[in-house]
Amino acid sequence: MNFFKKPVIFFALIILGSSMTGRAQYLYQLDPFFSYFRDLGRYEIGAHYVMSTAGFSGTVPVGSYGSGQGDVDVTHTLTSANLGAYLGTSIPFKATGHISLWAMDIGLNLNMPTWPGLNMTNTYSSPSPLLTASTMQIGLPIGVEWEIGCHAIESRRIFEIAGHDRTHKLYGASVGAGFIPQVSMTTLADAPDVKTGYGYNCAPYFKAEIVENYLFCTKFRIMYTMGDVNLLEVDHALPGKTDGPFKIVSQSNLYLSVVIMPFTFRWKETSWWNTHDTYNHFDRLN
Repeated sequence: MNFFKKPVIFFALIILGSSMTGRAQYLYQLDPFFSYFRDLGRYEIGAHYVMSTAGFSGTVPVGSYGSGQGDVDVTHTLTSANLGAYLGTSIPFKATGHISLWAMDIGLNLNMPTWPGLNMTNTYSSPSPLLTASTMQIGLPIGVEWEIGCHAIESRRIFEIAGHDRTHKLYGASVGAGFIPQVSMTTLADAPDVKTGYGYNCAPYFKAEIVENYLFCTKFRIMYTMGDVNLLEVDHALPGKTDGPFKIVSQSNLYLSVVIMPFTFRWKETSWWNTHDTYNHFDRLN
């Protein structure tokens, strides 16, 4: 075969046979996916303040039990301010600049909203006692986020500049979105004959965070999830509390979180996402 008469094959052989060292600084060796779970420097743990909303619909009596004032169908929105916890990590997969990258975000969420006053009638005299429910929500947020700054490339040499002096505050930011497969377990107070309700859903979420570092890398995060999921359905009346079937439907959660990366001290600039360029104390977000 005469390679000179087939220029495409000829040039392909030249390229494949040439030295690759000239491009070595742009070739990154990606480790197996699950090996990144051993990188303790990217793990984070935190606490949530959660503002949850849900909806109640059902038939409830008017006035106290036995008053004979009849009943009414009600539908109203429930709100709950509650606390929660978070554990997670991020797995980088694509560098986008000097100090930024795309990463897969994986975590574990836990929060426990309480729903008081389920059987309130809004405009009529409410029954007594009022009905209360409690929910435990366990979720596994999985998504993609864009990270920029110290937490993205695990570098302690990216600093905020104040005039001509360098402060000791490392900084960064992230934005991301994904889905949360979630299970919810709901129980009614003072209603032992009502079984725990289980709800399953996969809700979308959006989040944003700012990052700073003193002793530990700290993230201040806001995250919002949405989507209706049945928390509890009761197909019979509860004497003195409801006069017929009712249900509770979760609608949304707004998370305000403080998250720390406790293994910040393990950060080393020895991974593919932070060895492709040089760094100095005066790097900025660009």
